[in-house]
Amino acid sequence: MSFIKHEHEPRGNAIRHEVATYIGLGQNTYTPTQVAVAKAKGCHLWTVDGRKLVDFTSGVLVQNLGYRHPKFEKYWASYRNGLPVNAYNMVSHVFAKASKCLIKSMKTNPNAQKILWAASGSEGIQKAMWTALHRYPDRNIMVATRYGFHGKKGLAADVTGETSKNPDVRFISFPMEEEKEPEFYQEELDALHKAYPGKIALLITEPYLGAKGSFHPPVWYHQILQHWCNKHDIPFIFDEVQSCFGRTGNMYAYESYQVTPDLVVLGKGLANGEPAAAVVGRADLIDSLQYGEASDTYSASVPACAAVCAALDVFKEDRIVNSARKNALKLGKRLTDLAAEFSFIRDVRGEGMVYGVEIEDAITANRCVLEAYRATTRKGIHFLGPLAEKVLRVSPPLVITEEELEEAFSLLHKAWRRITGK
Repeated sequence: MSFIKHEHEPRGNAIRHEVATYIGLGQNTYTPTQVAVAKAKGCHLWTVDGRKLVDFTSGVLVQNLGYRHPKFEKYWASYRNGLPVNAYNMVSHVFAKASKCLIKSMKTNPNAQKILWAASGSEGIQKAMWTALHRYPDRNIMVATRYGFHGKKGLAADVTGETSKNPDVRFISFPMEEEKEPEFYQEELDALHKAYPGKIALLITEPYLGAKGSFHPPVWYHQILQHWCNKHDIPFIFDEVQSCFGRTGNMYAYESYQVTPDLVVLGKGLANGEPAAAVVGRADLIDSLQYGEASDTYSASVPACAAVCAALDVFKEDRIVNSARKNALKLGKRLTDLAAEFSFIRDVRGEGMVYGVEIEDAITANRCVLEAYRATTRKGIHFLGPLAEKVLRVSPPLVITEEELEEAFSLLHKAWRRITGK
C-alpha cells in the first residue's frame, strides 16, 4: 500500500510506512502531511525528524488548553489519584463532581438540569436523540438541519448530511452562502409541522457547519428554530461537540447564538483531549431512559471525569474565555490580511477561535497545507486536511499567545508566496 512521504524525513517516512502496512486506511482521516509527532507542548508540535510546528488544529478542536498545560496536568492527576480507570457499575466522588460542576457551568441555560455521559461525540448525539424518542414514544419524525455532521454511526449518522437512509428523518435548510430572509426558514418549519402534526420527536442542529466548510449563521436563525420547537413542544438539540468550551467566544456556543436548547451535546474540548462527551439538558428528557439504557463500558471513566474537572478549573482560574476573545480579534484580522494578499483565497468565515479559509480549488488547498508544513527548513504550521475538499480550518488552542500567532502568520506568508511565485 502506498503512503505519504516527505523528503528529508526518514523517521517520519518509516512510521508512515508501518502505519500503511498494519493499519486500515479508514482508521485515519486524510491529510496531505500525515505528520509523525514526537512530542507536543503548549501550541507546538515537534515531528520525529525535528520540525517544529505551530498547531492550527487543537487536535481537531480537542485540546483547547493546548498540549501538556501544566496546571491542567497537575489538576487532572490529582482528581484521578488512587481511583480505578474504569467506572462501569460503580460511582466515585469525581464522577459526581464532574457532573455537578459541568451542569453549574451551564447556568445560563435553565434547561441544563441533568446529564448523561458518553465516550465520543457521536455516542452523545445518539443518547440525546434516544431521550427524545423515549420521552415521546408516539413520535417518529426526526428533523435535522441540512449538511450537518453529527457522527458516522447509528442515529448520529442518520441525521448527518443532506439525505438519510432512515425514512423518518427530514432535513431543513441551514444558512450558507445564500441570502434568504428569516421568513424562508419559518415557512419551511411550519410546512413540516403541518405535514407531521404531533409526530415530530426532535430537531437537531449544529451551531455552525464545521465539516461542510465553516458556515456560521446569523443569530436569528437558531432563535427561529428554538421558538418553533418551544411552540410545538419539540426537543431542541444543540450539537456542541466541536464548539463547546470557549471556541466561539463564549464558554458555550448556545450563549453566542442566544438560545437555551433543551439538550446540549458536548465533546472534543470538554476534557482537553481525554475521550469524553456529555448530554446536558431537561430532566424529563434525561430521565426518560431507565437503568442500563444509556450505559456503556467507557462512559464517564475516571480519567474523563477528572479531565473535565481539571479543564473547568483552568478555564475559571485563568479566565481562558476572556483571553481567547482577545486572541480571536487578532486571528480574524490576520486571516483577513492573508485573503487580501493571496488571490487563491476565496473567502474567510468564522467566529471566535474557529475559522474556515476557502481556497479556489482542492489542488491548491492541498498545496497550502503542504507549503505551510514546510514553511522553512525547520519550522511550519500544522493544518488538518481540507474540509469539503478546499476549506482550511483554522482552530489553534485558545491559549495561543499574540507572539505565537505572529510567528505562525509570518511563516504562512512565506510559505504561501511560493504558491503564487512572489
